[in-house]
Amino acid sequence: MSFKFEQFTVGDSISFDKTFWPKDFARFAELSGDLNPLHHDPDYAAMYANNQLIVPLHLIIGPLSRIAGMNFPGVPSLYLNHRVRAVSQLKYGEEITYSAKIAALHPGKRVMTIEVVGFVGDKVIFDAEMNTRALRSEWDQDIASKFSKAVSKKRVLITGSSGAIGSAIARKFAYEGWPTLLQSRSKLEISESLLGEEKDVSVEFIEADLSIEKDLNSLVEKIELLGDIGVVIHTASPPLSSGMTKLAEINYSALKRVTKASLPQMLRRQHGKILTIGSTAMLSMIDGLEDYAIAKSMAASYLKWVDSRFSAYGINGYVLAPDFVATEYSKAIRGGMPSLLPSEVASKVYDILTSDSSFMTVQYVGSSEAGTYGFMPNNLEDTDGSSVVVASNQKEEISYSRHGANEERLLGCIKLILLNASSEAIRNGGLGLTSGWDSLAQIQIMLEVERHFNLKFSSGDFENLKTYRGILTALRARTEDRV
Repeated sequence: MSFKFEQFTVGDSISFDKTFWPKDFARFAELSGDLNPLHHDPDYAAMYANNQLIVPLHLIIGPLSRIAGMNFPGVPSLYLNHRVRAVSQLKYGEEITYSAKIAALHPGKRVMTIEVVGFVGDKVIFDAEMNTRALRSEWDQDIASKFSKAVSKKRVLITGSSGAIGSAIARKFAYEGWPTLLQSRSKLEISESLLGEEKDVSVEFIEADLSIEKDLNSLVEKIELLGDIGVVIHTASPPLSSGMTKLAEINYSALKRVTKASLPQMLRRQHGKILTIGSTAMLSMIDGLEDYAIAKSMAASYLKWVDSRFSAYGINGYVLAPDFVATEYSKAIRGGMPSLLPSEVASKVYDILTSDSSFMTVQYVGSSEAGTYGFMPNNLEDTDGSSVVVASNQKEEISYSRHGANEERLLGCIKLILLNASSEAIRNGGLGLTSGWDSLAQIQIMLEVERHFNLKFSSGDFENLKTYRGILTALRARTEDRV
């Protein structure tokens, strides 16, 4: 088979599965000289490793050579370099999935940058970035080398697709040519006629009541069978008058199950978007809607966690919180209030998922605001007198970040360690909260802060200063003491 460097495009990907066994370690130990009992001695593992033998990282990343030599670019490959980060531990007998995606191409030098993720289910084991070079611009390769071409329109799962908002979203995505999987409680409510004949697109239907475990399992099985879910839009919600248990069951628990089923597929492609329909009731504290608002807030908090954990791998969470929408669902409480049309909500959902958007968007009649979701500090005054940005206009992300010298320098220190984390994720995060900020990164961050600020922290500080704000507060105290 003939290959050309020009045939590769950014976003092309491959994925494959592999399982390691103790016999693999025996061969690895012979070659590497690594005889650490953590990898082969059950008695040692019982005492020091929670009774689990751990596959060594350098055995796990061995297939990086296969990715370069067989796939990206293939036979004429020259392996230039790589960066690897251990995230979780892998046990013998666990099947690990490798996903490799072309992140950048340099045609003049025939160099490609490849992002690799190794994961088990929705647990990331390691991530890596590697650079390879094709020694020739064209070559023949008899060894099979299959990869998936980048596809911009991946299958969209829409829950509650027979509702006014869900059906409007389904029609919008079908009109734009996206394949869909539509869920509703009754097949009588979802049919081909729901979408009209706007586009010749792939449409799958499933009848499932998300409050019934058997039906939810059927939906999960359908997701796994299709294997191509790239977008999840969760619109399903029981009536406003439902009890807290029912509201949480559909808005949060069902979303979590659907997301966990879709994440492995998204990790394979290193791309995915998950959006839930929230409500301005989350922000305005409307009497009688507290249970509804809490259930919507549970979903928002969960997707914020998903976003912080998986955004480094191209998977993002979003919340759209519209004001009153002109549907039967809210008719009893909105009265004559100005209301959005379902089609307006559908258009906003489409805009969010097809552009570089903020985590949360609040939509009003005729306007919208974009920002984040979570804790806002009471005192926004910076101790060193620098200005504070606290407002936003439409389409600008609401930022509560201070731009003091210490803050910017600390942010720079942490970014040296957490290469894929956004400034927002660092400022609002910490150990276990920000993607990549694990126990090893915590030590590296503290050492870098010591070096950069010419300070010394105690072992207690290393243990206790686990958030960006905590480290910043300690820095301010130390620098004030010097004055």
